[in-house]
Amino acid sequence: MTKLQFPNDDSTKYEIQKWLKSYKIPYTPFQGKDDLLELVRVNKKMVIQFEKDKKKAEESSSLQSPSPSSSLFSSSSSSSSTSTSSYSSYKSKSLSSPFKKLVYKDGKFVQPIDEAQLASVSGGKSPELSKAIRHDKPNRKLNLIDKLVNNTLYVFVSSTFKDMYGERDHLIKVVFPALNVKAKSKNLHIVPIDLRWGLTKEETTVQGQIELCLKQIDKCQIMVAALGSRFGWVPSEYKVSDNKDDAATWLQSVPAGQSITSIEVQYALSKSAEKHCISLLRDPEFQSSVPILHQASFNAENEESSTQLNKLKSLLTSHPHSNVLENYPCKYSGLDREGKPLITNLEVFGNYVFDKLWEIIEFEFPNPIQSLDLVHQENIYHEQFLKKSLHYYGRESFQKKLMDHILDNSTSSIDKIGVVYGEPGSGKSSSLAYFVDQVQKKPDWYVLYHFVGCSVDSTQVFNILKRFSTLIVNDFKIKFEVSDNLEKLRIDFPDLIKRASKSKKILIVIDDLDQLTTSNQSHHMEWLPESLDLSEKTFILTSCDHGKECWDHLHLRSKIPQTYSLNPLEISDRHLITTKTLELYSKKLEPKLLDKLISKTHAKFPLFIKLACEELRVFGTFDKLAMFINKIPDTINQLIINIISRLEEDFGKELIKKTLCFIGLSRFGLHESELLNLLKEKNKPTLPFNVWAPLFNSISPLLRDNNRIITFFHSQIGKVIIGRYLPNERAQITVQNQFVDFYLSQADPDNNKSWSGDSLKPFEELPYHLLKSKRWDLISNILPDLSFIQTKFNLGLGKDLIENYINSLTEIQSPSLSGERWNGYNFSSVNTVEDFSAFIQYQAHHLFKFPHITRQQAFNLPDDSICHQMAEKSLSSNKCTYFKWINKLQISDFVISTLAGHEDFIRSVLYREDGRFIASCSDDKTIRIWSGETGSLIRVFPKVHTDKITNLHWRGNNLVTVSRDKKVILWDEYGKVIQEFIGHTQPVWGVSVSGDGKRIVSASWDQTCIVWDIESKQKVFTLSKHGNKISACAYSRNNKYIATGCWSGVLIIWDAKTGNQITSIKISDFTILFLQFSPDDSMLCLSSVDTFTYVFETSQWKRVAKLEGHTEAVISSRFSGDNKLLVSCSDDKTIRIYDTKEWTQLTVMTGHSGRIISVSFHPNSTKRKIISGATDKFIKVWDPKLGYSGNQAHQGHRKAVSCLEYHQASDTLVSSSEDKTVKLWKNFTKTDLLTLQETFNFQADQFKLIDQTSMIYLQKGVYMVCFKDPKNLVTKLLYSEPGETNCTTISISANHNDLAIGTKLGSVVVIDRTTLKELYRAKLGNTILQLEYSPSGDQLAVCDGKGALYILTRTSKGYNTTSTFTFDQPVCSIAWGTNYFAAGTADNFIHIYDLKRSFYYSKKLTGHVFQTKGLAFCTQLNDKYLYSASLDKQSILWDVEKGTIVSVFPLGSISTSNIIFYKDNDDDISTVLSDYTGKIHHLKLINPQQS
Repeated sequence: MTKLQFPNDDSTKYEIQKWLKSYKIPYTPFQGKDDLLELVRVNKKMVIQFEKDKKKAEESSSLQSPSPSSSLFSSSSSSSSTSTSSYSSYKSKSLSSPFKKLVYKDGKFVQPIDEAQLASVSGGKSPELSKAIRHDKPNRKLNLIDKLVNNTLYVFVSSTFKDMYGERDHLIKVVFPALNVKAKSKNLHIVPIDLRWGLTKEETTVQGQIELCLKQIDKCQIMVAALGSRFGWVPSEYKVSDNKDDAATWLQSVPAGQSITSIEVQYALSKSAEKHCISLLRDPEFQSSVPILHQASFNAENEESSTQLNKLKSLLTSHPHSNVLENYPCKYSGLDREGKPLITNLEVFGNYVFDKLWEIIEFEFPNPIQSLDLVHQENIYHEQFLKKSLHYYGRESFQKKLMDHILDNSTSSIDKIGVVYGEPGSGKSSSLAYFVDQVQKKPDWYVLYHFVGCSVDSTQVFNILKRFSTLIVNDFKIKFEVSDNLEKLRIDFPDLIKRASKSKKILIVIDDLDQLTTSNQSHHMEWLPESLDLSEKTFILTSCDHGKECWDHLHLRSKIPQTYSLNPLEISDRHLITTKTLELYSKKLEPKLLDKLISKTHAKFPLFIKLACEELRVFGTFDKLAMFINKIPDTINQLIINIISRLEEDFGKELIKKTLCFIGLSRFGLHESELLNLLKEKNKPTLPFNVWAPLFNSISPLLRDNNRIITFFHSQIGKVIIGRYLPNERAQITVQNQFVDFYLSQADPDNNKSWSGDSLKPFEELPYHLLKSKRWDLISNILPDLSFIQTKFNLGLGKDLIENYINSLTEIQSPSLSGERWNGYNFSSVNTVEDFSAFIQYQAHHLFKFPHITRQQAFNLPDDSICHQMAEKSLSSNKCTYFKWINKLQISDFVISTLAGHEDFIRSVLYREDGRFIASCSDDKTIRIWSGETGSLIRVFPKVHTDKITNLHWRGNNLVTVSRDKKVILWDEYGKVIQEFIGHTQPVWGVSVSGDGKRIVSASWDQTCIVWDIESKQKVFTLSKHGNKISACAYSRNNKYIATGCWSGVLIIWDAKTGNQITSIKISDFTILFLQFSPDDSMLCLSSVDTFTYVFETSQWKRVAKLEGHTEAVISSRFSGDNKLLVSCSDDKTIRIYDTKEWTQLTVMTGHSGRIISVSFHPNSTKRKIISGATDKFIKVWDPKLGYSGNQAHQGHRKAVSCLEYHQASDTLVSSSEDKTVKLWKNFTKTDLLTLQETFNFQADQFKLIDQTSMIYLQKGVYMVCFKDPKNLVTKLLYSEPGETNCTTISISANHNDLAIGTKLGSVVVIDRTTLKELYRAKLGNTILQLEYSPSGDQLAVCDGKGALYILTRTSKGYNTTSTFTFDQPVCSIAWGTNYFAAGTADNFIHIYDLKRSFYYSKKLTGHVFQTKGLAFCTQLNDKYLYSASLDKQSILWDVEKGTIVSVFPLGSISTSNIIFYKDNDDDISTVLSDYTGKIHHLKLINPQQS
């Protein structure tokens, strides 16, 4: 016989636990190694006997095989079993469920039971169930919505153990799954906390174990208790821990003799002000159905237990806040295959719990739960982090320094900005948190605080500025709209601080700058206001590591921040912190041991003391304390390793390794459910409570005090853990892959790329872990997935998606990533990701508003683009209704070449005047010269500038550069410094050179422009009086003018010779970023943060154009060498070109993945090349393809189109425009692009075709024109108002006889078109905005500027007003259908009326953000669709019946014309509309019957 191996003193705790588990010997994870060895000794003989019996059974031929679940302890004694019973109900897969399925009926989930049972619960008289009694109590609003974590509602299930298997299983397997299905309508997830294994006798003897159970009750918002005839296990003592929390304090007051179940129930009732309670008491007659052999498992343990149980039941029924179902029926039905009792007929029990829980949910959450907005959610995280200050001790001198910084800052040499620094673990965060807490107590102070890294979104500068700005606006009740643009936030924030500081002193605290993401140059610290921007009552405190990037950039400022070193703890502080920390655990060290502990090398750091005290807290042998303190290591890292080793002994190395590594490699921490799912092994249940609770309790000292996120409280802990377990990249990638698999399953639970996951976090985390795991295969498949893109925008993660693309492309294109890693899908996949990155960034502003048009927008791209091809495939396979853009431009790539080399944002890029060279400057402090012909790098200038170079300008063969280092430097073409000009006191951002090359003008944040004489190398004069920072300046070519633009939006023109101010023009309230005179000095262009480019003529300084199109700040704009074109670039990552004659937009180019900062033309106008530089670190050379094709270049008019009509018989489209032309487009449905047939030079504000060769048009008066002979137009006046009164609108009836005219004075006139006889005249109201005849011509709709809508009906005697509708806002657009009528009002709504029910008000459509200009029903499909075009630059296709948006087609500008629907010769439905740019859009509706 093989010799049995028993654990001994050399065995680890984990090995002993594993051995005990193999024989199913009950133990608890809280038992120490000595206690576990004692269990081994006590059970030694039984194990030997068990193995002998097992051997005999194996030798017996063909006899009964031992059960796979054979153990030393039978199921009848399993009331003290732990992990065995926790798995038992799930191990037998062949066991069919004894529970009936729920049926969804009448809006609720019900059991298929007979009416008698249902009647009994409702108070019916069924004889079998007549004893069931409901004790319903009034519901109380407990505001559970404020206590939810991650939209999860926790329900604690309490009952005795042996006799309640059936009820527990019914709840877990039937009731809660059904409830979760219904709770989806509330965006709620219900999680039962079921401690079904109970607490064993051994566990109750472990100090603090019962409290762990009570803490789970604290976590839950609802308790469900089920009681039969058993009172449950009664521990001999409660073993209360040394903690002073609510659970421990309450448990100390409980008299002896209470069972664990009773303790749970009474504790929940004591918290009834915070919880809802539901109780169910089994019918005592149930006992009669139990065989005598098994009644012991269901009967009361003894008389005392029966007495106590009755008291508990009485407490439940009498308690004012406990809903009780008394005497619920059920039936004993034998044992299952594992020997557990089967309880059936639990439908009444289940229905009561289901109904009561749903009643509570409806009461607490009457509406679906809305996700907290970013600011509210972030505030919660930062408030929780601030609680660290409650246990801060000592360092009074350091706190005094910080207080002096804000209270005694009268010395001008001390900067208002302070930086706290110190070694890792020195207590920077806790010191700042405590300081915030102290200052907040001062009534005259207002504190804004931010702890970087305390949440997922806390590391983004955008979120810091957005949160701070929103808090100021709300708390100080400032009327101000907080922007969603980072550049605008950065500019507005100092002004908001100043406004707030008029009421209170302001302190801004931002902790741990080094943890900020590197996106948007966060570490360059430009987003943090300069000291000069702060009022006298505003102060800033930050923390960062000495010598890191944030530190360096803060110290490059003109006024160097005040620094505060967090020195190592003094002995007195070490003593105080250690003593106070141990007092929290009711522990104390004698002086000698305390001295020994605080003399450790790293005891100078608070982090070491915190960790060491935690080790002392869990050390239980007092007589070995001195030896234990001696063994405590001297360093933080080694102490963390010791803690990990102890945890490994307690729980096993593998479990600890996985748990800590998952936490360590998570981006910003994990929710509890996430960590449990990650730890879950395949085909096994999640960790049971008796493993997870002690495990989490043991690692919690390493975690941040945040009940929402599990993350280490200090970054050093994570570093040590990763260094210990995952020392190389390959090991880390293995864990990252587990994250990928987990988040992928959460985001796409159906594994079919439908991305139906309903949680936000998987979509945030998946791209990050894909990149960290280097899963290029998945990156190339997931990022370009249009469904994934749509889902990200649906969830409000559009900006996050853009960051995903930028980070992925940065990694893919980095030199460290060889092409081999993309083997098999490298070239095409990289290009696909790049194409989609450009698409997302260009279309982001549309997708933020309408995520569901993602496929439509991709489909709108040129046919040869990969985005278009993938969108076409997706739209076709899904049979979606969408638009096919017939006359779109088929130009897919304007980029000629890309120049790479700069390592940071490119600030300026410019051709030399002969075009031979290109100069570029960057935030990487370098100047590079490139070949203007080949793009090859020629030279890099030496690094003379000590900070980022902000701008440059050619001066012949020389180059002038300016920088944040306040210098202006003149270079020769080889990189030799000719002269440095010193004089500015703040960063310099603008520079220009006079036409004769003799002078330089520079613009600075010090609010001045300095004019320098190059020959004398001296300052000529200073242009001041700006009153704000200056980023832009320009010298005219004729040397007469200097233009400057400042942050307050003021343009100032100066005499370049004298320095005297000529004029000042207020442009807007937004920063002016760039200025340039045209080559002939006739014009000046100005780029502004308000998204517009302004153009002024220089003779009278009058504005001649305000160019729109960009959706974010315009950074730069320049004229072409021949003055014919103007190019602009923007934060929206687009380049736009305008002609300077009509100021129409000619083209839009995309290709950069970052904000485009600089753009300019090639000096040779015939080449038409453009060069740009952006934050993606690339320079791109473009061919705008302006001569690609006359038809391609411009599909429409040069100015806004005012009216459109289609003549089907001749297949001709007719359009009129503000450019004073009417155009005929021939073969309209036969060609994709518009083909011009004829242009007539007259202005028609509105027109109606009579036939192929004549129309009635409006131009002050009403005219009829015949254009049969294009060279000899015949025009006839049909009607005009007397005096200066203009006609405003016209409409003509279906038979072309009745012509209706609206006037400026509010009159409506109807005349016979042929005889000109007046048929009707009435003054109906204010200015008539629109008239429209119904399709039959029997009714005329009239709307005016005061919100009145009139319906006139034609009779044999004339016209009568049959209906009048009044709106709060003017009616801007109207449309007739065959079944419906639509009216668009100035408040952006579209009102739908049902004509079949006599103008019955049907619905209101909401989707536009500005009023509609055009409306049209698709009468060809019986009004199935309504198409609307608006001043918000969007056109929307609506499903009229459903009131939903089917598709959206973005316009180039605001809508200006009517909309046409028509059916072509192939019976396809098409539509035509136009916009302010003059573009005519011809769209075909695909799959119109599918929506």
